[in-house]
Amino acid sequence: MKEEDIPKVVEMLMAGGKMLAVHCGSCMSPLFEYQGRVVCPVCGGRAKKSVAETKDQALDKVRATLQAKIDALAEQLAKETDHAKTLELLDRIKSALEALERLKEG
Repeated sequence: MKEEDIPKVVEMLMAGGKMLAVHCGSCMSPLFEYQGRVVCPVCGGRAKKSVAETKDQALDKVRATLQAKIDALAEQLAKETDHAKTLELLDRIKSALEALERLKEG
């Protein structure tokens, strides 16, 4: 994002817009949820996707990341011989699985 675009982003924040973890495909500015729509404060574009679809995309990304972490931890667990490290890996896997379960509930 260009420095001259910052005032537009600040204006959107001050107007009550909620900054999302998604960027505009045209200008790469962060997108905002404002009055029930996803908008770009810099180029003025309206996202074709609804707020719900944008949130679903973010949740899908989090789910995929958690699953990848669980897979990596499981590989480490299979190779681990130290009892303390094994327990630590099991605790991390448990935490990641609980996070995945909470995402399914929400």
